Amino acid sequence: MAGCSPAAPDGQVLAELGGTEITRRDLAAEPRQADISTQALLERVIDRKLLVQAAHAQNLDADPEYLAAFRRSREELLVAALRRKIIRTLRKPNDAELVQLVAIRPWAFDKRELIRLSPVAGQASGLPDKTIDTAQLDAEFVKLVSRDDEPIIIDGAAYRVVARNAAALDPSAQESLARAIWLEEQINAEMVRLLNEGRSKSAVKYSQGMGPGAE
Repeated sequence: MAGCSPAAPDGQVLAELGGTEITRRDLAAEPRQADISTQALLERVIDRKLLVQAAHAQNLDADPEYLAAFRRSREELLVAALRRKIIRTLRKPNDAELVQLVAIRPWAFDKRELIRLSPVAGQASGLPDKTIDTAQLDAEFVKLVSRDDEPIIIDGAAYRVVARNAAALDPSAQESLARAIWLEEQINAEMVRLLNEGRSKSAVKYSQGMGPGAE
């Protein structure tokens, strides 16, 4: 009937914008602060879609920088999805594996330290001190910070150890950290396996001057 407004969306569809539906599922996928209401979140999504329409109207979806960023974002999202799938397929570590992991990484557990580093004099001014947690380090970096008389290079700047504070983890925290480390190692191992499998099946052809060993 002439003069009648279109029916408001209902059910799972919260709003429509130019023929595009915004659903409860769309809102569930949005980053959300604890104190934001559903309506405020919906308005934020609507505003973004209106700005996307404005960008399309200016043909910015054909902009080379946008297309490159879009491809990169899509690839990163797919890798993140692959990681989530790997996590879902992993078994839980057993007690013996966790005990062994704690034993071979004393710097992350019983001998964990918080180490304060100060920049070596004579460098560019304004460099702040750094505090590093040995639980977050690999074995090679632990060796570097084990000596107080040798400078440590971080992001091109030289630092020296000026303070060490013991920070051993309690049993509960040790177990949580051990499980997290175990999980990350399993994920990385599967990623490496997939990379090796992919390189064995797909010949990578480098341009002249490129390839392993090139600078």
